[in-house]
Parts: sequence; C-alpha cells; structure tokens
Amino acid sequence: MHVLPKLRIPKVDKIIDEAIDKVVKKYKKESLEKLIKPENFSDIINEIEEEAEEIYKSYEKMAVEGYLKSKNLISKGIIDAINAIIDNSLITSIANTRRARAGSSSQIILSKVLGALGIKCEVAKFKYKGYRPDIVIPSNKAFKEGVNRVFVLAVKRTLRERWAEDIDIFKFPNSAFVLIKPDPDFTPDKAEDMAERGMKRVYLPDELYDKLKDHLNYLKEKYNVVFKPLFQLPKDLTTFLMSSH
Repeated sequence: MHVLPKLRIPKVDKIIDEAIDKVVKKYKKESLEKLIKPENFSDIINEIEEEAEEIYKSYEKMAVEGYLKSKNLISKGIIDAINAIIDNSLITSIANTRRARAGSSSQIILSKVLGALGIKCEVAKFKYKGYRPDIVIPSNKAFKEGVNRVFVLAVKRTLRERWAEDIDIFKFPNSAFVLIKPDPDFTPDKAEDMAERGMKRVYLPDELYDKLKDHLNYLKEKYNVVFKPLFQLPKDLTTFLMSSH
C-alpha cells in the first residue's frame, strides 16, 4: 500500500497558542484572560482563527520546502519539482493535513477563549445516540452523571464544513451550533434551510447576526429556532452552569 508523505507541521494546539500569543501582544495585554471580554468575544475568536491560519500556512510552506530538500528536488527546477510533488502524493497529504487541522482548530480556539472567561469546558470525548459533540460544558465527567448536567456545542469554522451533520447536536437537551467566522455563505436562504432541517439554537459572529437580524427574527417566529450573536454565548453558558448546580 502506498504511504502518503508525512509533513512536519506542529500540532494544532501549538499553532493556536502561537496565534493567541500574537493577538494578545498586538493589543499589548498580559494574557488572553486580560484581553477577552464578552463584548469582544466574537471579534477576538475570529482574529485568533485568522492568525492561526497564517501561522499554519507558514509552517506548511516550510514543511513542503523540507520535503523537497529531503528528496533532492530543490535544484531540479519548478516543473520537475511540481511533477515530483504530484507523483509522490504530497498534494493529497497537504489536503488531508489541512482538513484534519481545520476540523479541530475551531473547537480548540473556542474552548481556549471560553476558558479565558472562566467557563469550564473540554473537548468532548463521548457519544450520545450516535453523535459526538465538539465541546462539552463543564466536563466529560459531568456527562457521566447525566445528559442534563452538560451543555454541548457543535463548532464550525465555515458552513462548507458539512454543517448538516451537526443537526444531531439537538439530540442533547442543552445544545447549540456555533459558527465562528462571518462566512459569506451564510445567507437568508441558508439560514432558512438550517431552520427547516432542524437547527434549534445557533450562535453567529456578531457582524453576521447584525446584518441579518430582521430575517433571523422572522425565522424564530416561523420555525421556533433561536439565532443569537456570538457575544451572548459566554453569558448563556454561565447561566447554564449556575442553574445546573
């Protein structure tokens, strides 16, 4: 069996920590805890995500250069190098690595930012009725005490990332779908499609929510679905944690 070449790229956690450190220093704060507030929650999450994307790309370029050097392709010329990349399945390896990173980076960023606000949460490690959420509040241990003891989140960077699979998040009594980037694919028609197909509680980047607020309120009445701006998520989770004890 052909084995895809392995790119030497740091783990997602390390890249996100680097991104957080750059954003914190940009605003001349001592830590993420000193920077993050409910009112800038949505913007800071998006900024960290964008910074992490740029850092990842720089590591990816270094990884590809390292791979070409290891195969003695740097001196062969552009065409030979490209052919060698394709023949050695490096393009497939890059695509696979990007998909894996994108799938986990959004939930890690959100969990770190929530944690900086003092909201206890973890990456979920369990399934319920065949579905595994991305983030659990307050902990995986709490889920073992009963499904009503936790609030779970499905997190997507953009809506191109198979959002319909996350309708199952609403098998949990306390749950929400979270979009962390102001995705231009989120249109009034897309919002209605999500509502029709079973989305019950959706948090959107503040600027996206503000842009479509009137239509989202209309959908609330028509489908009994709740669309909220992302800055309200920490408050809602804090309320849940207080009521669950």
